[in-house]
Amino acid sequence: MFTDIINKLLNAQNVLIMTHRRPDGDALGSSMGLALFLRSNGIGAEVILPDDMPSRFRTLCPAYRKDITLAEAENFDLFVAVDCANCERLGCGAELDIEYLRKHNFLSIDHHKGNSLNAPVQWVEPTACSASFMVARLLLSSGRTIIPEAATLMLTGIMTDTGNFCFANTDAAAFQTAARLRSCGADTAKIANAIFFSKPLKQLRFEAELINTCFKMACDNRFAYCFVPEALMKKYDFNMAEDEGLIDLLRGIDTAVIAMLCHKRADGFRVSLRSKSERFPVGPTARELGGGGHDMAAGSTVDLPDFHAVETLLIDKISAVLKG
Repeated sequence: MFTDIINKLLNAQNVLIMTHRRPDGDALGSSMGLALFLRSNGIGAEVILPDDMPSRFRTLCPAYRKDITLAEAENFDLFVAVDCANCERLGCGAELDIEYLRKHNFLSIDHHKGNSLNAPVQWVEPTACSASFMVARLLLSSGRTIIPEAATLMLTGIMTDTGNFCFANTDAAAFQTAARLRSCGADTAKIANAIFFSKPLKQLRFEAELINTCFKMACDNRFAYCFVPEALMKKYDFNMAEDEGLIDLLRGIDTAVIAMLCHKRADGFRVSLRSKSERFPVGPTARELGGGGHDMAAGSTVDLPDFHAVETLLIDKISAVLKG
């Protein structure tokens, strides 16, 4: 499979790479890292991100495009989706859709259970710690040079999706691949300073008030959860696109086994779930509610009248998980 996919990539002339909406570190690391690798090998490659990039990643990532027309799409002979499991979340622009992609030279690389893109060529590995890890293994197997900037981006994806190698999805292969990327020149200090050690003061104040005023616990203090009010976001000019790591404030509580962060969107209440124990996975709950993700980190959008209804539903669901 590696050989077939590498040949498909290296024989292309112009590649359009896409990932899921509201991109996180793994989405950006896998898409941008692949793009830089292809460019360094003389292949045209662009990344499309319809949604804004979280600010902490901007010093690491190269330029990208926000949209593409059907006429422009005809200039690409290969389309690649990374780190995206379903059509609804695929950030392919306003004019492209999954049916267009399936009729063309389309490749999907993903590590989520239940991938439903049905690309003509698809590599899905749910046991992989991240899509960036998969892309890195693929490119390392090619025998081609991986430039330091590409290695840095792929390592960023691995580090963010493994919680800096702290989460249960961190295995020996993750460390080994990270070490090989470091040998390619991946800048760990740059990643750490941009992602883990940089936070605007107003965000710190936002987090302090959120915990002081909105934090709750249930299920004998094993379920920590929080609803983020729109008024509080406006007060501190906080964008939920910057929420990566916010749920870890709840997960970090010593008695908490499962954490939930929730906020209101136009299509309903967005629920993010995290578990600290493989005995109590949250992925099945998210999928039951129409969402998806991994066993230890998942999410869904629920269309209910108010947060009280969401709270009641999730306490019931999580209580069953914790008893199971």
